[in-house]
Amino acid sequence: MIRRVRSQRGASAIELALYTPIMFFVIFLIIQFAMHYHGSQVAHAAAREGARIARTTFDTDPGLHHAQARAAEHAARLGGNQLTDVRVTAGNDGATVWVEVCGRPKEIIKKVTPRVCQRAEGPVEQFRPDV
Repeated sequence: MIRRVRSQRGASAIELALYTPIMFFVIFLIIQFAMHYHGSQVAHAAAREGARIARTTFDTDPGLHHAQARAAEHAARLGGNQLTDVRVTAGNDGATVWVEVCGRPKEIIKKVTPRVCQRAEGPVEQFRPDV
């Protein structure tokens, strides 16, 4: 008994139609992850810059405000439009100052990327005379 094999015409087109959206989604997800990582690095660099300013100008009156402004400026200059809705907070506990930078990385796929928050801290730099 001879059995006829069903025609395979159009199978490649169907496979392409099924797999192409999945491949595009995976590619966009990889790009989105890279943008999230870049936004995290921008936030961390801005937090480090703000902490550096806060450590050296802690004893002056607008020290923490100056550090917050510098961190926000650094995030805007370094990241451009890659990090939006930037919020900078700064504080101290007497011997240590900290600066936290939070923002939202640029999104290709909406509602996939969470906010990034990076914090940098360090001891206050003060002159202590020898006794």
